[in-house]
Amino acid sequence: MKVAVLALIAVTAMPALGVDFVRQIQLVQGQTVVYDMPVSGLNGQILSKPLEGDGAVIQLYAYQDETYDPFSLLNVGVGGLANVNVALDSHLVNVNLLGIHLNVILGGSGDYQPLPQLIDEVTVGAHLPEATLTLRSEDTYNPPRTRADRPFSMNLSIRKLAEPGDPRGGIGKVTLERDFKFYHPDLHVPYPNGSGQGSYEEAYEFTKNGNFADAEIYQALPAQSPTKACGEETFSAVVKISNNREAAIASSTIQIWPVCDATIEGLQSGKRYPGIPPQARVLCNDLYPDSVTYAQIYKGQPNLGTTGKIIGSSVVSFNTYAPQDAVVPLTVTENEIGEDGTYTIEVLTVTPFNGRHPERVTYVTFEIDRTIKVNGSIATSEK
Repeated sequence: MKVAVLALIAVTAMPALGVDFVRQIQLVQGQTVVYDMPVSGLNGQILSKPLEGDGAVIQLYAYQDETYDPFSLLNVGVGGLANVNVALDSHLVNVNLLGIHLNVILGGSGDYQPLPQLIDEVTVGAHLPEATLTLRSEDTYNPPRTRADRPFSMNLSIRKLAEPGDPRGGIGKVTLERDFKFYHPDLHVPYPNGSGQGSYEEAYEFTKNGNFADAEIYQALPAQSPTKACGEETFSAVVKISNNREAAIASSTIQIWPVCDATIEGLQSGKRYPGIPPQARVLCNDLYPDSVTYAQIYKGQPNLGTTGKIIGSSVVSFNTYAPQDAVVPLTVTENEIGEDGTYTIEVLTVTPFNGRHPERVTYVTFEIDRTIKVNGSIATSEK
C-alpha cells in the first residue's frame, strides 16, 4: 500500500480560504472510490489516501474568488497526465481512465453556487510504468507540426516496467499505438462529428525500460493525395492493466499540413507577349503557416537554383497556425525586362523545411517580343 505526495504551488502569498480540494478517484475491487481532501494553505504537501487496486486519478480543483487572480492554486505535480474531460458548464466531470467510469456532480441546480475549476490531473499507481513521448519535426513550432511530404522524429522513454519473473508482479509491456484524425478543409480542426478518425493496424511492443527513438517517420494519413493530407497523428504509449482495460501513460500529437500548390494565370507557356500582361497573377493554395512565397523572373529556360528578379507585387508572408491561400498580381514594368527573348517566371516558397532554401512551386516559360511589324504596300496609278 502506497501514498502519493502532492506538491502544491500557489498564486499569491495572501491567506487562502479552505475551499480548494484534491480529489482522488480509484478502482478498488471493481468499485469506484472517491476521496476529497480539502486544501487550506497556499503551498506545502499533503498525502493522498492509500493507493490500492490498479492506480488512481488525482485532480486539483480550485474555486475562482475575487480575492485571487484567477484561482487560489495553480497546479499539483505528481507523475503523468490523465485523460479527463471536464464540462463545468454542465456541472459534470467525466472520467474514463484505468477502467473508471464515473460521473461526478460538481454543483446542483437552483441558486447559484460557485463551481470549482479543474486545474490539473495526474495518473499514479503502485505498479504503473512511466513514460515520456515526444514528436519533433524540422519546424520548431509548438504544438508539433510538419508538412505532408516531410519526415518527423519520435523519442520514447520508458521507466518502471516490471522485469520478467518479478515476484511482485506488475506491468511488463508497453504498446506504442498510432491514431489519426482528418481536419476539416476550411476550419483546419478535427471534424466535430468524429468522422475521419481511426487507428493504424501497426503497433510496436516494448518489454524493457530504456530510451527509444525513430529519427525518420512519415505521415500515413489515408488521403486520396498523400501530399495534400491534412490532419493529425497521435502516438500513445499504452499499458494493459486488466483483460479489458488499458491506460495511456504518455502521448504526443503532430499536425500534418498539405504541400502548397500554385497556378499562374494570364501567361501561357510558349506564347509570345510584348510584355507581362496586366491581368497576370498567381493563385496560391495551402501555403505553409510559416512561409514566405514569391515569384521571380529571369531570362532563359527554367533552371532550378537560378536567382532571378523578385516580382515585388507577388511577395506574401505568413506566420500563423494553419495553411493559407493567396492571390497575388504579377506586376512587371517594361523597364524591368531586358532584351527580347525567352523568359521564365517561377513561384518559390521558403518554409522551415529544406534548410529554409527556396523550393519551386510552379513556373511558366514564354517569349517577350516587342518588335513592331508593319505590313504595307506602295501602289501607283497612271492616267
